[in-house]
Amino acid sequence: MILNAKGLTDGAVLEADICIVGAGPAGITAALELAKASGLKILLLESGGTYLEDETQDLYAGPNLGRPYEPLDQARLRFLGGSSNHWAGNCMRLTPVDFEERDWMPGSGWPISYDDIAPYYDLAAPYVQIQEDRPFDFSYWARKIEGQPVDWNPDIFENTVSCSSPPTPFGIEYEQDLERAANISVVLYANVLEIETNETASEVTGLRVVCIDGPRFRVRAKSYVLAQGGIEVARLLLLSDRVIPQGLGNAQDQVGRYFTDHVGIRPALWIWPDQKVDRFKLYEGPTYLDVGGFWGTVASSNDLRRRESIGGFTFYFMQTSNSPGYRSAQTIVRSLKKGDFPPYLSSHVMNIFSDLDGMTNKVYDVVTDKGALIDRSWLAPWLNIECVPNPDSRVRLVDEQDRLGQRRIGMDWKLTEQDLNTVKRATELMAQEIGRMGLGRVWTEALRDDYDWPGSFGLGKHACSTTRMSETPKTGVVDRNCRVHGVANLFVASSSVFRTSSFAQPTLSIVAFSIRLADHLKQLHKAGQP
Repeated sequence: MILNAKGLTDGAVLEADICIVGAGPAGITAALELAKASGLKILLLESGGTYLEDETQDLYAGPNLGRPYEPLDQARLRFLGGSSNHWAGNCMRLTPVDFEERDWMPGSGWPISYDDIAPYYDLAAPYVQIQEDRPFDFSYWARKIEGQPVDWNPDIFENTVSCSSPPTPFGIEYEQDLERAANISVVLYANVLEIETNETASEVTGLRVVCIDGPRFRVRAKSYVLAQGGIEVARLLLLSDRVIPQGLGNAQDQVGRYFTDHVGIRPALWIWPDQKVDRFKLYEGPTYLDVGGFWGTVASSNDLRRRESIGGFTFYFMQTSNSPGYRSAQTIVRSLKKGDFPPYLSSHVMNIFSDLDGMTNKVYDVVTDKGALIDRSWLAPWLNIECVPNPDSRVRLVDEQDRLGQRRIGMDWKLTEQDLNTVKRATELMAQEIGRMGLGRVWTEALRDDYDWPGSFGLGKHACSTTRMSETPKTGVVDRNCRVHGVANLFVASSSVFRTSSFAQPTLSIVAFSIRLADHLKQLHKAGQP
């Protein structure tokens, strides 16, 4: 059943066994999994409606307090299905190394192992609509597609799979399932203002909820799951400060810290493939199958991640006609038109003289407006990296308020020198491997001694780690079962619980963790516990 909260009576009280806040991939998955247990009454609250509306989307707005980041009201979507309404559909699993403590990486090491989450990836595959037959077996799918894998040095790189979801918009795909489920009630336009607790903040007693220009009401349940996403979960905990002034679950000042995202250098280098070599078929984009799709990527090997003091990373090979000479000529022309001196001029001049075809294409395009004169295929690998946990990178409340009178959240995102070293080392290793195997010529700026973060780079818009999983509240916010430390009946289903972000996109793992949490909650309620 799907309800519009605007039709509720002011002061109404809704009751359920389990209340889930947020109807994105995490919340919808958890609700549908919990609905399989007979006797459980599930309430799923969604701030928005069934399509994007400006007045609701504005509740996500907040200032940037650190490194430039995507505007917060554009990085996420606030209606049924959440940010699955604009995701790219790339699905990868976390790896065993992600869960290990790495000596050089402070804050690494999860309280669970890869084996604890591995079984749930198979259960998550149907939700995101990827192939269920050995979805991440690179060799298996390479044979089926009749492609030849590149023989990377296994001590450095490994061939990996990014499975392609259609991508699945969870609100559209599962709206009918939610509507038909006898024990699920979805309430749209329900904005949670506060998590109410007992006088010791050891148990949640209810939620205070409001519609924009509509009724105010309360929700009471035995258990509560926060599934709004990596930024809003932290915001709601910080706003719920009636008993604990620092915010619920935040006695040790951990809520909102360790914010991270996947940084993308696009591209990190250019490759002019040897025309005699046809080795990149598996890597040049997704191959769509009857269900889902296969995209070969190149990732840091497990041994490399254990051996070197760098984060994990993965390369996506993209075809491009904009070669180094073309882009350098373009940069110089743009700078001169503005009356500026082009940065890294010597590098741009070198690119032009080492890629005269590219410079010729740029001049021809400017003069004739007909595009390239010389047809040449290039590869421009995009590099996505895992950033190291950083407690100073955080989201926090600011004084500015939204239209509901709630303090907005501010983004203070910080990168480290170790993150930049990951970019440099990953690019260096790829250039060396391309050269070792004679696969082509390589251009890159990342190996300059004075290389620094580019003025703009790609963002995954994957808000991770703001309520990290930990053994104790001193080092995180939730325990191994995603329960907020010290609060008996409050749980989190979100990438905010990730202790480290890996190089993998988070959506598949979010769904897998949601199924795991649903199993845990079903066991608790069967035993008569909250």
